[in-house]
Amino acid sequence: MMGRSLAFLLAAVFGLATTAVAGELRLGLAVEPDSIDPHYHNFGGNKGLIPNLFEALTAMDPRDRLTPGLAIAWRLIDDATWEFKLRPGVAFSDGTPLTADDVAFTIERVPKVPTTVTDMAEYVKAIARTEVIDPHTVRFHTKGPFPLAPEYLSAIGIVSRQHGEGASTSDYNTGKAAIGTGPFRFVSWARGDRVVLARNETWWGEHTAWDSVTIRYIKNPPSRLAALLAGDVDLIDQLSVQDVARMKGDARFTVASGLSDDIVGFVFDQQDRPSPKIAANDGTPLRENPFHDRRVREAVDLAIDRAAIRDRIMNGQSDPDNQYMKPGQYGYDTALPPVRFDPQQAKRLLAEAGYPDGFRLIVACQNDRFVNDATICQVVAQMLTRIGIATTPEVMPHAVWVPRANKREFSLFTYFWTIDTPEPSIMLISQLATPDADRGRGAFNRGLYSNREFDGALDQALVTLDRDAREALLIKATHIAFADHALVPLHHQFNIEAMTRSIRHTPRIDGRLRAAEVLPQKGE
Repeated sequence: MMGRSLAFLLAAVFGLATTAVAGELRLGLAVEPDSIDPHYHNFGGNKGLIPNLFEALTAMDPRDRLTPGLAIAWRLIDDATWEFKLRPGVAFSDGTPLTADDVAFTIERVPKVPTTVTDMAEYVKAIARTEVIDPHTVRFHTKGPFPLAPEYLSAIGIVSRQHGEGASTSDYNTGKAAIGTGPFRFVSWARGDRVVLARNETWWGEHTAWDSVTIRYIKNPPSRLAALLAGDVDLIDQLSVQDVARMKGDARFTVASGLSDDIVGFVFDQQDRPSPKIAANDGTPLRENPFHDRRVREAVDLAIDRAAIRDRIMNGQSDPDNQYMKPGQYGYDTALPPVRFDPQQAKRLLAEAGYPDGFRLIVACQNDRFVNDATICQVVAQMLTRIGIATTPEVMPHAVWVPRANKREFSLFTYFWTIDTPEPSIMLISQLATPDADRGRGAFNRGLYSNREFDGALDQALVTLDRDAREALLIKATHIAFADHALVPLHHQFNIEAMTRSIRHTPRIDGRLRAAEVLPQKGE
């Protein structure tokens, strides 16, 4: 985004101007966070809540465009030095001013947070040292060219050194250290039930419309809808696609939906070993992993009828895809062939790979992670069975799925990911790069896909400062991985919300509901 200008490239201050209206906003959301610590887990539930409390140096607007956050300007000093200017007059919710020292503390803290899940370190791995120039100026000295620093830093919530130094994740969860600069301040968290927030009177932006926000976490879609119909909440997310028509016909409510950058798909175990959930048709273990063969992976891709899933399961509320990005987005590969359904070719590929009679497979799926996840799992299992891969679905909660996936217990399994930045690099780094913890590669590569040509193109892209040249390299990496059928993208789903007529909100493309963006209906 930023060039080598000696002058700062200033952007317009991004904020929401609303008239303060006393009252409580009550939300019913599907995915609960597992921590209030903004650096504990790179997880959708956390990323949905955290921006209400903690802000980053840069931000993504509702359409995934980079905007100023706690920083109002940034520039490259040289190939390995970024300088950020902080917004003046910003204070934490306890009234203490935000300074560059807090930013330095945050960047140093991120990779040191003890966690058993996927952390946030991949966003700051390229930063070798942080230098405080003055209270409102900070410089990041990087290990090499880091062209995507402004985009990556939009994922890192800034915390207070005063409250965060020596604080544990549990101190954030209790609220002791949960002191941020966001539009709301933390009040309480009852795990499995709700988070309560209150307006942050010290926020630098215009006052939000709500004195308080109560976020109830209701996993079950019918229960979530029942809470809205009963008047217990004002807005729900992830409205079931089966209920869209019904709710649109109810004059008491408004339904809002829009294409999401959330992508759903399947991941293969690609280790050169007998895979744990695959067997011959007689039940005996296979000596080799079929998914180690590209032809078998392509057969799985061809066996899935994405249009049928869109029309019959998703009620039209999904967009079948062959890669991470959408047409027109930065890094979209126009050369990849469109998705197609060809079960006969799938059978031929299985025979060529040495599996003319197929094999047995257990596919592992979540039942509380994305829209119609359990149903999609069952339907895909039927489709694979039709080409000769006798597939049994194993469905489980996300909380059970994660540790098992991390221990490589699955052979084929669902994935769901939200694109954090308006380009594909984080997805390529975390899901497809050869795992290397020291370099921040492959944190989510649970299938252990590895391709040297892909790694080389990605590595080159990540240090290329010219925007067009970098995009060409990201497209090259995308093409290598998806032409290799490294994984199976299924579709981008839609973000669907239902709300009372007293409020208005347009779903963000990232699906994260920020309470400050929910407004009272005019005249209310």
